[in-house]
Amino acid sequence: MRKLILPAILGAGLMLCACTRHHVTADTTHRVEIAPIHVTVDINLKVQRALDEALSFQGDMRDIFTEEELKLFK
Repeated sequence: MRKLILPAILGAGLMLCACTRHHVTADTTHRVEIAPIHVTVDINLKVQRALDEALSFQGDMRDIFTEEELKLFK
């Protein structure tokens, strides 16, 4: 009878361990941070105005090209 007590206690302990529930939760939320984006756009108006003034002597496109030549550009 003593030989059966130790295996019976071990068997009962294993059965109790097998009946337990384990609930594991994982934090699946992700934090998204949006950092500000700095964009620098340099528009050189002085150069554009200088080019416009330098090329203004040419006049309008109709003054330089004929109607047939203007149709070729389209």
